[in-house]
Amino acid sequence: MEQSAVEKQASPPDGFKTLEGGLKVLWDRVRQAGELISRLREERGALQSRVGELESTVAELERMLGQYRATIRTLEAQLAERPVGGTGIFENGAREVLVARLKDLLTRIDGYL
Repeated sequence: MEQSAVEKQASPPDGFKTLEGGLKVLWDRVRQAGELISRLREERGALQSRVGELESTVAELERMLGQYRATIRTLEAQLAERPVGGTGIFENGAREVLVARLKDLLTRIDGYL
């Protein structure tokens, strides 16, 4: 009989077991939430890094586009200054080829932007 009384004292009451189980479930959920938060922070860092790279690329492409447009304006101004029937810097269809290549380049750069 004494052993039964000792076992009752040594074993936690039913309410305690329920509380302990609830706390264990809560702890597991908190741990899982912490792991998820950690993963999301890592992903956010990686995405922010990628955004920085893409913004840098866009800035470089915009700079290049500005240079190409300035070159085109310069060439157009030089072309306008040349006499119509005179010898030009573009011969044998080279002007058309250059214009086509520049338009293609501008189209590709605009596609990136």
